[in-house]
Amino acid sequence: MNYQLLELLTCPLTKKNLRFEFISEFEKTYETHSATEIKEGILFSDTGLVFPIIDGIPRMLIEAHQDYAEWFETHLKNFSSIKKEIEGKYYGLIRHCAAKNYKTKKSFAFEWSLLNYEKQDKIWHDDKAALVKLFFNESKENEDTLRGKKIIDVGSGHGMNARAIAPNCDVVVGVELGKSVENAYKNNTRENVFFVQADLQFLPFADSSFDVLLSGGVLHHTENTELAFCNVETTLKPAGKLCIWLYHPQKSIIHNLLNTTRKLTSKLPIRVQFYLYLLSIFPLTYTFKRLKGRKINWREEMIDLLDMLSPVFRHEHRHSEAASWMLKRGYDAIEVTTQGQFGFSIIGTKNKEDAHP
Repeated sequence: MNYQLLELLTCPLTKKNLRFEFISEFEKTYETHSATEIKEGILFSDTGLVFPIIDGIPRMLIEAHQDYAEWFETHLKNFSSIKKEIEGKYYGLIRHCAAKNYKTKKSFAFEWSLLNYEKQDKIWHDDKAALVKLFFNESKENEDTLRGKKIIDVGSGHGMNARAIAPNCDVVVGVELGKSVENAYKNNTRENVFFVQADLQFLPFADSSFDVLLSGGVLHHTENTELAFCNVETTLKPAGKLCIWLYHPQKSIIHNLLNTTRKLTSKLPIRVQFYLYLLSIFPLTYTFKRLKGRKINWREEMIDLLDMLSPVFRHEHRHSEAASWMLKRGYDAIEVTTQGQFGFSIIGTKNKEDAHP
């Protein structure tokens, strides 16, 4: 974890500063040099909540003391009494967060574990250059307008988008709910890219921290997409640019059939889903794409299928609906910038005077 990230992190519940307790450092290698970073540490909130830094990644989940209880037992004195106090004070909140996040964390962590960085697997059939071009098309930004700006990528998953746009920015912070953040951090070669494990409904950043907010295909994988939007947009500065990508409805029998299938199969353990899709749907979709001339390997196709069929939550929204969320939160210059078979990207600029509290 880059020491600079300490300056940005706050308690995800109160947005107040945290107390840092150092445990260990290590040398992380980047493109041209190595840098000393935090390997392990603990972040303390004045609420009593505690958040571990493990293998260079701050784990800022409300339920972090449960997810990483074994680590805390080794590194934090009196952890049992601290845990008891936390759960006594925030029992309902912790239970809510743990329940809503459990399957989503498992689903997306497994999905992105299939991505082979060394073999340069593509994301949605795009390489690094294509990812940069797509970001510029969706956001209507360019290299010059991004210089010196802080960007947050909410739902960064594999981390390749954050890395792709980093050369043009001051700082890019990738936020991911599940443990795929570990591979993203491990394979990151850009010193100005940071990764945090956090819940987008409880982001560990103060209001008005970032110049650009990017969220590609993530908000609709929550219980309530508009609520998720309202929770993340507060981190954007006045006059900041917001760019989100969402699924939209499709008039397709096959699409609706797959959606119905997902409602049933997403209840299964993720590894069971993997083999179910691999043996039943994969042979058809993979063969079809190869016959159409697409250069795709089996991992990339399984990531596509898992992304479609494994999420617990998967909402679809019309363009006008997404625009209404922005209008209610005081955004202008709202525009749908790209649209395709599955979804669309929409941008807006935050207007301080019109923003609702």
